[in-house]
Amino acid sequence: MKKAICSVLLLIAAGASGICQQGAEALVAESASFLAAFFKDMPDARVAVVRFENDSELTDLAMQKIYQMLVSRLEGEKNFRVLDLLLDFTGGRGEFNLDQPGTLDFLIEMKLIQNKSRTGLGLTVFSRLQDRVVAVKYFERPVSKGEMDLLNTRSYAFSGLGFSKLLEFESRMGLMDIQSISAEDGQEQYFFYYPDEIIIYSARETRLEKHFQFKLFWKRPVYPVLHPEGKLLLFRLDRDLVLTAGNNFSPTAQVLTYRDGQWQESRKIEFVPFRFVTLNQTPYLVGARYEEGRNFFKDRVYFQPFSPAASGGANALEKKTCPAMSLDFSSLDGQLQGVHVIDRSYSYRLFTSDFEEKKPLPEKKGASLAASGGEWLAVSDYSRNSDQLFFYDIRDGGLRQVYAGKVSGEIQFISAGSWLGTKGFWAGVRQQVDGLERLMVQFWGKSNE
Repeated sequence: MKKAICSVLLLIAAGASGICQQGAEALVAESASFLAAFFKDMPDARVAVVRFENDSELTDLAMQKIYQMLVSRLEGEKNFRVLDLLLDFTGGRGEFNLDQPGTLDFLIEMKLIQNKSRTGLGLTVFSRLQDRVVAVKYFERPVSKGEMDLLNTRSYAFSGLGFSKLLEFESRMGLMDIQSISAEDGQEQYFFYYPDEIIIYSARETRLEKHFQFKLFWKRPVYPVLHPEGKLLLFRLDRDLVLTAGNNFSPTAQVLTYRDGQWQESRKIEFVPFRFVTLNQTPYLVGARYEEGRNFFKDRVYFQPFSPAASGGANALEKKTCPAMSLDFSSLDGQLQGVHVIDRSYSYRLFTSDFEEKKPLPEKKGASLAASGGEWLAVSDYSRNSDQLFFYDIRDGGLRQVYAGKVSGEIQFISAGSWLGTKGFWAGVRQQVDGLERLMVQFWGKSNE
């Protein structure tokens, strides 16, 4: 039977305790070595795992570790390119981004099976170009009970190398968003967006000093809201610094340009901009529109052609998604990569750059999210008082959790940004202390970068 896959068949069984403490790692190393030798004379071959099943005592977490060990080794090879398409591993089966199989030369399937005494690794390679199996290989190794227990353990021991909280301070209530950008002198400036004003800070060592502030005036109608929410966008276009500010209490967003030492309003836009992207060599503002006076977005994404000379602009293009409690756009080098959504049932949903929804991921709940370029996605837990931040690697179209951090309080917003040159995420956290409410600002980043 023809199958558009290349099979890597992993058969792992628990051997006698203490026989081999690194059985799984040895199997991964042998598998990676065989593939490296096989592709040695095939420069630029594109390879990916597209199926991974588990029939053993190992947990889904352990399977992710084994997969990551294999991909990590293969990514170090120079003679071929491996794509990491894993979205998640749940219920004994890996879920993969299958939008790209047509671009691959070799596709990979993995399966883990446990018997009483032996560990077996079978390897089958399927070529899409030749439409046939081109190689078969088999390995055996024991995996001790202790090693299996270790693989099954959730490990956050290396949090210092992953995302961690690098900064925390108290802000006045009402803060809706934080964005940063380098000034002309190279110093980073931080823009804090409140309903009635924007305050610009500069960093002095580990503290912020107020640099400038200006008021925001919203024309009627202005909708009453229980909690103000909004998004700020900063970008440079030619020699201009452009700022957009939109929210859930005004039907239009303001577009301001910094010229001659002051911020000047240049136009209004009837949705909240999130990103400045280029499609077919045309620059666009991309965003969504709040339901009037509510805390969720309507089921449309808007693309507004944008240039410094245009005062109004053509009508915005529309793409259908779903009503969203939170959404953001992953982009790389100004190109749209995907649309990440928390819908009104607080479930995570992912749309491609062509606005085709990928297979929903089961049990992926959240409340707020933000994307950093095309690399990282941060999602808050669906909880109150004791919240969490989950960080995902979204490169190559995947969604792989790499770290989680506990947060005391309820996360109100998440924004991608930077602090002193370190990329990461800002989080606004509402806390109750002695019956009083306060808003804490946190920055989470990778301290080793």
